[in-house]
Amino acid sequence: MRGPPFWPGRRFPNVRRSDMTFTHSRVRRGFFAALNEAHDHLDSENPGGAMFLAVTAPDGSGKLDTVRAWRDFEPDHRPGHLVLTADGNRLTHGYLSGLQPLVDHAIATAETDHPDLVSAAEQSLKRIFPHRQSPAFRMPKDLTGVAGRDERTRFYYHDYQGKLLNGVYEFLDSYLATTGQTCTLIIDNADELSPTVTQFLDIMARRRTLGRNLKVVLLVNRDLDVGLAEHSVQISLPALSRPEARELIESWGFESPAPKQLDNLWRLSQGRPARLSALLRCADVNVSLPGYLTFETHIDLCLSLLGERRRYDLLQEYVQGHCADDDPIARRNYETYDEGARERMHREVIAELADQQEEVLHPVHHLSLRDASDQVVALAPLSISLQEIGLYNTWFDLFSRFWANSQLRTLPGGGQTHNLVYLRMAFVLYSLGLAHVSISYLDTFYQHFPHSLYTPTVLYSQSMAHGRYQSPPDLVTAERFALLNLEKISTDFRDHPKYEYIKVFAENALAYIRARQKRMDEALKLCTDGMERMHEIYGDDRFALHQSILVYNTAQIHEMLKDYTKAYEVYQQTIALDPNYGEYANDLANMLQRIDRFDEAIEYYERAIALCPPYYEAHLNRAQMYVRMADSAAAETDFRRAVELNPDEARAHLGLGILQLKQGRFAEAQQSLDAAVYHNPRNALAWTNRGLTLLELGRIQEAEESLRTALTYDDKLTEAWNNLAHVLHTGGRKAEALECLDAAVRLSDDPDYVYNRALLRHELGDTAGALADVELAAQGGADATEVADLREQVTKTPGIAAV
Repeated sequence: MRGPPFWPGRRFPNVRRSDMTFTHSRVRRGFFAALNEAHDHLDSENPGGAMFLAVTAPDGSGKLDTVRAWRDFEPDHRPGHLVLTADGNRLTHGYLSGLQPLVDHAIATAETDHPDLVSAAEQSLKRIFPHRQSPAFRMPKDLTGVAGRDERTRFYYHDYQGKLLNGVYEFLDSYLATTGQTCTLIIDNADELSPTVTQFLDIMARRRTLGRNLKVVLLVNRDLDVGLAEHSVQISLPALSRPEARELIESWGFESPAPKQLDNLWRLSQGRPARLSALLRCADVNVSLPGYLTFETHIDLCLSLLGERRRYDLLQEYVQGHCADDDPIARRNYETYDEGARERMHREVIAELADQQEEVLHPVHHLSLRDASDQVVALAPLSISLQEIGLYNTWFDLFSRFWANSQLRTLPGGGQTHNLVYLRMAFVLYSLGLAHVSISYLDTFYQHFPHSLYTPTVLYSQSMAHGRYQSPPDLVTAERFALLNLEKISTDFRDHPKYEYIKVFAENALAYIRARQKRMDEALKLCTDGMERMHEIYGDDRFALHQSILVYNTAQIHEMLKDYTKAYEVYQQTIALDPNYGEYANDLANMLQRIDRFDEAIEYYERAIALCPPYYEAHLNRAQMYVRMADSAAAETDFRRAVELNPDEARAHLGLGILQLKQGRFAEAQQSLDAAVYHNPRNALAWTNRGLTLLELGRIQEAEESLRTALTYDDKLTEAWNNLAHVLHTGGRKAEALECLDAAVRLSDDPDYVYNRALLRHELGDTAGALADVELAAQGGADATEVADLREQVTKTPGIAAV
C-alpha cells in the first residue's frame, strides 16, 4: 500500500522563474573549520608552496554555497576584501570561464580609477577581448586586428596565447598591488576549465606574485588536472550525514522528517544537498519516496505530474541559461525531453547569438545539436573567432573532435566557413611542426574540391608546408604546388574581382621558395612586381595588410642578399605601412644587431616590446645583443625576463647559463643549463656548457657524460671535443684527450685548439709534434706572446708539463 507523501501542499518559499527550481542554501557550516585549516597552508611566497585551494565533491554537494559563505564569514581579515564566484565550465561560459568575472571587474574599476594600468596592458587586453572598447586604450590596432576576415593571411604563432595570458597576469597583478585590493576567486566546475584558463593558472603557479593578493578556490566535481593538483591544497567535502540532512531540511522551513523518512531521503540523495532539495520537491507534488526506486525514477515521476506547459518552461529556462543550472530536476527534464524540441531551443539561442561577441562564450548550444555535421557548421564562426584571437589550445579542444571524421572533413561545398575552419587548423598544425598531419588534409581537400573558392589558399598552404615547415624541406614539391597555384588562379580565377590580389598572394609563396633555392633575383622580382601591381590597382588603403607583408618579404630578401642599406630602407617602408605591428620592429632590430648598429637596434627592440603583449623573443634577442656589447647586467635582465615569460625557451636558459658560467657562478649556471637541456635535450651547445660547468664544480664523471651527450647530437661541435679533452686531461686520461683535440683540429681552423694540442703534446713528450703545432697556431693567428712563450718552453724543457 502506498504511503503518504511528505508535507502535501507545501511549497518552497525561494522560487525562481520556474516553480520547480529553487535557490535553497546548500551551505555546510560544519566544513568551515576544515576550510580554514586548508587555507592556512596556502603559501605564495615559497616557490614550492601551494597556490590554490581545491575542494572536491560530487556535483550538487554544496561546494559553491559553502565556500562562498565561508569567505563571506571570514573575509581574509582585511577591509574591502572582494569575493567573486565564477563558473569554470568552458562549454557554458567560454574560453575565459572561471577567470572572466575577475578580469571584467579589474578592467572596469581600473578604467575609472587607474586608466594607466589598462593602457600598460592594452596590447594583451584588446587582443584577448577583440570586441572590447576602452577609453584607456591609446594605441590603434595593427593591420591584423583591423583587416577583414578574408584578408587575414597573417596568423599569430602558436605560442602567442602565452604572451596574452602573461599580459593578463601582469595586469591583474599590478591592479591588485596598486589598489591594495585583496580577492578570493571561487571557480565552480574547475574540472571543466578551458585549456586557456588552465594555462593561466599554470602561469600563476609559476610566477606566484599574484598569489599575494588573490586566493583561488577550485571547486571540483570529478578529477582536478594533475598539474593544478600539484600546486593545490586539496580537501574533500564529505557527503551529508543524517543529522546534517535533517538540519538542512529544517532550515528550509519544513518539519523534521521521521527517522525512516530521513533514512530514505539521505540514501536517495547520496548525501548531496541538491538531490535532497529535488526529492523534497517531488514529495511536494505528491510523489511518495519508496526506497526501492532510484533517484532518477523519483525525478521522472515528479516531472510527469508537472504538465507539458511547466516542463516546457523549465526546459526553456535551462537552455536559455546556457545549460549551466545544476538543479537535478532541471537537468533531468532536459535529458528526458523530446530531442527535437531541445534542438529547436538550442538553434533559437544560436540564432540570437549569431554575429554577437557573446557567441564565443556558449559553445554548449552548438555541440548540443544532434547531427555532427550540424555541429560543425554551427561551430564554424565561433571557431574562427577563437583562432583569430590566438587561443589555439581551446580552439583545438573544441573542434579537434571533428578532425578525424572523413565525412566532416569533406563536408560540402568547399567554400563554406566550416571548410575554412579545417583549413585554418591545417595552417596552425604545420606551424606546430605537424606538417605531415596538415599535408594529408590539404591533399584530401584539393582532391574533393579542386575548384573551391579556397583552392588558392590550399595550394599556397601546401607549398608552405612542404617548403618551409616540413623537416627537412621538400623544395621540389613546394615549387610544384606554387606553380600549380598560379596556373589555377590564371584559369579559374581570372574573372574574380580580387584576381590580382589572389595572384600576388600566390606569387609571394613562390618568392619564398625561390629565396630558399638561392634564386634571389627571381624572388626579389616577384616581390617588387607584386608590390607595384598591388599599389597601382588597390592604392594604399585596400588590402593594406597584405601589402605590408609583401614589403616585409622584400626587405627580408634584401637582407639575405646582405644589401643592408636597401633592407633597412624597405623595413622602414614596412613599419610605415603597419606601424603598430611590433614584430616588424623586432626583425629590423635583429638586422641592425647583425651589422653592429646596436644603438638603433635597442630603439627598435624597445618599440617592439611596447607594441606587443609580453614579447619574450624581443627580450631574448636584445639579451644576445647585450652579450655582444659586453653588458652582462643588461643581458642577464633580459634573459631572466625571457625565462619568466616563456620557461620553455631553451635558448634563454642557455644564454643565462653561459653568462653565469663566465662569471664563475657555477651553481646558478648548472641550474640554468639543466633547464636548457630539459627543454631542448638535443641542444649540443647546452650539453657542452653544462659539461664545463660540472667540471668547475668538480663533478668530472658527470662533466664527461654531458660532453659525450653533446657529441651524440652534434659530432662536429668543436667546442665539445675541446672541452672533453680538458675533462679527460683533468682525469689523467691524456691519450684520450689528445684524440679529442685531434678531432677539434680536424673540424676547425681555430688556432686555440692547435695551441691546446701543442700544450698536451709537450706534456706527453712529443717535442716535434708540439713544435709543429706551435708554428701552426702562429700561422692561424694565435696570440703572439703566448705562442712565443710556449715555443721557448718546448725548446728549453722538452717533455716537461706546461701550464
